Amino acid sequence: MLAKNLLLVEFRGSNVKPKYLHNIDQAEQIISIFKENNGKKYKELKKEIAKLERGRTDYKVFRALTDLIKRTCEFAPNTDLDVLEIRRSLFEKGFVVDEEKRDSIIKSIARDFGVSKEDIENAMFADLPKEQELKQINAPSPEELVRKYNLSLTQTLLFNATEMFFTVGENYQQIFRTINYLGLMYETDGTEIRVNGPVSLLRNTKKYGSSLAKIIPYITKSINWSIEAKIEMERGNEPRIFTFNLNSGDNIPLPMNEEKEIEFDSEVEEKFYKDLTLYASDWEIKREPTFIKAGNYVIIPDFGFYKNGMTIFLEVVGFWTPEYIQKKIKKFNLTDTKIIAAVNQNLKCSRADFPGEVIFYKKHIPIKPVLDILKREEEKKIKKEIANNKTIKMDEDIIDLKIKAIQLNISPQALERIELPGYFIMGKKLVSKEFLDKLKNEVGEKRKFSEIKKILEKYQLTDKALELIGYKVVWKGLIPVKIIEIN
Repeated sequence: MLAKNLLLVEFRGSNVKPKYLHNIDQAEQIISIFKENNGKKYKELKKEIAKLERGRTDYKVFRALTDLIKRTCEFAPNTDLDVLEIRRSLFEKGFVVDEEKRDSIIKSIARDFGVSKEDIENAMFADLPKEQELKQINAPSPEELVRKYNLSLTQTLLFNATEMFFTVGENYQQIFRTINYLGLMYETDGTEIRVNGPVSLLRNTKKYGSSLAKIIPYITKSINWSIEAKIEMERGNEPRIFTFNLNSGDNIPLPMNEEKEIEFDSEVEEKFYKDLTLYASDWEIKREPTFIKAGNYVIIPDFGFYKNGMTIFLEVVGFWTPEYIQKKIKKFNLTDTKIIAAVNQNLKCSRADFPGEVIFYKKHIPIKPVLDILKREEEKKIKKEIANNKTIKMDEDIIDLKIKAIQLNISPQALERIELPGYFIMGKKLVSKEFLDKLKNEVGEKRKFSEIKKILEKYQLTDKALELIGYKVVWKGLIPVKIIEIN
C-alpha cells in the first residue's frame, strides 16, 4: 500500500482505474540510485532522487517506487555510541548561546566518553531517519518492483471503496479464511462475494481499509478472478461514486509469488493467541482452522483448540457495525456447531444472543474463562471415557501410556484414572506387577547405581521403578551411588 497522495488514477466517464506501469524504466532508475548510494546517509539518497524527479510529471511514480524499495532496505546510525545518552549528556549542560560555548560543551562530552569531538558531532543526531546510513539493500528486480507498485496502487485505491464485489475460480477456502481473519464484513451467494468498503463505515476506516487491501493478493493469485468496487472520490471538488473494474484478463503486471502467511492485525487476537499458547500448551491451537456452515453463510472461527479428539472453536466478535453484529449473531444461531464467542463488551448485544458460551472482554480476551471451558470440556470427555471403559484387559509387561491410549481410543488422562489391576503407572509408562517381579530378580544383588542405571535405561524406566520393587537410592551429595532395600 502507498500513501494516498501517491495514488495516480485516470477517469473515463463513471469509471476509475489506477495508472498502472507496464515498462520497467522508472523502476530501473530508482533501483540504480539506491545501489549507488549504498553506505550513504538517507538525506543524501533523497537529494539524488529529488534530482531525478525534477521537472517530471511522473514524479509521484518515483516517490512511490522509492517508498517500496525503502521498505526492503536496512538503515542504521553510523556510530557505536549510545545516541540517546550522548544527547542527554549534551542537553544537561544547559543552553548554548554562541559557537564557542557549543564547541566547549562538545569537547567536554567527548572527554567524558573518551572519544573525539568529531565522534560526538556525528553521534548527536545519528538516529534520526535522515541521518541514518543505508546499510543493506534487498531491492527486488525491476520487474518485481513494477508488479508490487501496481498491486499497491490497487490496494490504495480501495481505501476509498464503499463496497467491493469479486469472483474467483478457486482458492475460496483461503480467501474466506483471510476475510474472516482480517475482520472484513462480507456476504456471499456462493459465487460472488460482497465486502463492505472502509468509506461505508463510521470509524476505524484506516484499519479497515488496510484490511480490505490485504485481501487483494489472495484474489489476484487465483484463476479467472474479477474485482468490481464502488469508489468514492472527488471530481470537480465534489464527491462522486466511480466504478473500478479489474480482472485476470486485463494482463496488468501483478505479483506472481505467494504472499506471506497472514500476520496478526488485531492486538486482541495476537495477545490471546500468545497467552493461550503459554497457558494451554497441551492443546493444539490453530488460527482460522476450518469452515462452519451457518445457513447460507459460513463461519470461519478465529481459533480452533484440539486435544485427544476434542475440537473447540472460538470466534472473536469485535469490529462491527450494528447491521453486521446482527448478522454475526444470526450465523451463530444457524449452526449446530458449538462455538465460544469472545465479545467486545461495548457491542450492543447480550449473552442471550448467542447459543453457546460467551466471554465478554474490554481490551484483551481474558484467558482464565477460556481455560475453564477447555478444562470443563476435557473433564466431560474423560468421565465419559472412564464410564465406557470400566474394565480393560491388558497383557503387556511394559507399554507407553500414550500408545495404549491410542489403541483403546481414549485419552491418556482417562487411562491414568482407570483402575488397572496388576499395573502401575510409572512416569509415561504402564508397567505390570509381573514385570516388576522380573526386574527385581534382574537387579539381584547389584547395589552400585551405575549398574542399576544401565538396567533401568534398557527398559526406559525412571528411579520410581526401584521404589516399587522395594529399593531406594542413596545419594552422596548430588551423586547417586548405590541402592538399598527399604525396611
